[in-house]
Amino acid sequence: MKEKTANAWQESVNSAVDYINRHLTEPISLPQVAAVAHVSEFHFHRIFYACTGESLGSYYTRLRLERAAQLLQNSQMKLADIADKTGYQTAYALSKAFKRHFGLAPSAFRNMHTWFAAQIPKRDMPAFCPKPIIVEAPPRELMYIRIIAKYGEKAPYERAWKQLWQHAKEQLLLTGKTEYLGLSFDDPHITQDNKCRFYACITVPETTKAKGPFGRYSLPKSKYAVFTHKGSYDGLDSLYQAIYRVWLPESGKQLGNSMPFEKYLNNPDKVAPPDLLTEIHIPIK
Repeated sequence: MKEKTANAWQESVNSAVDYINRHLTEPISLPQVAAVAHVSEFHFHRIFYACTGESLGSYYTRLRLERAAQLLQNSQMKLADIADKTGYQTAYALSKAFKRHFGLAPSAFRNMHTWFAAQIPKRDMPAFCPKPIIVEAPPRELMYIRIIAKYGEKAPYERAWKQLWQHAKEQLLLTGKTEYLGLSFDDPHITQDNKCRFYACITVPETTKAKGPFGRYSLPKSKYAVFTHKGSYDGLDSLYQAIYRVWLPESGKQLGNSMPFEKYLNNPDKVAPPDLLTEIHIPIK
């Protein structure tokens, strides 16, 4: 495939994926998403499948159900309210779709702590969580490159960050104030490893344009609980578990509507793994 064509496809799919992420609570259709992507309906579903490995319908349905699973894990919301937040008209409709996808009813999923806990060896279960600082963060404009792979998988992550850095350098976007962020859209204990979505990001000016595989994403002004991790990125999952299983229930805080994100404070090419510093920003109300 010629580079120009590949870039055009990536721009279209980036627009479509970002649109779907923002509208999981609403019914969407092929004509809607194709219009956002500026591609004819006839071609769009083939392009989307070629870039993501899933049909539009399967992708949209899976994301809604995985979002429902996350809410069952991390909140006490009633099933009817979760249905409303994931685009299902009734709790019954959600329950039926959920059981078909996960193999068990939402009530069983919520009550069966072993679903989540069984994914974590007992020796790795968090007993405590470090205390965060609470910050009011300004809005951020980001440029990203999307990775769909097992979280932290070396080859695709190194390749993506290198591509992003090279593109930003060519476009004169790198400054002393540039921040390097990561957005993880999925829970690896729910989503299959090879379908986990991660955006490798840098902060950019508002006037920066999306191009090819490099999309744009906006983080709104929000309040965050910020946890600092020192050490290899392999230890981040344990900290996330501690945050959601220990700190969040004990703090009495409610999750905010913004995206959680990671901020990388030093360069893994220049710092040994034990000295890496990463902030995890959890949105709160």
